[in-house]
Amino acid sequence: MQLESAHFMRTGDVVRHATGSEGSVVDALALYAVVRWDDGRQEEVDQLDPQILVIERASRE
Repeated sequence: MQLESAHFMRTGDVVRHATGSEGSVVDALALYAVVRWDDGRQEEVDQLDPQILVIERASRE
């Protein structure tokens, strides 16, 4: 059984940056995730970036 960290982002999660920006995860890999921010920017972020918090989990369907 593999345990998953509560911090790791998954595709479809909604995230919030410490600056207040929100976005959605469009791709998630082991070390980084690609986030499309509400202002239209898309960027790669570190999976363990302490400034980014998952605020809503994607459904597992």
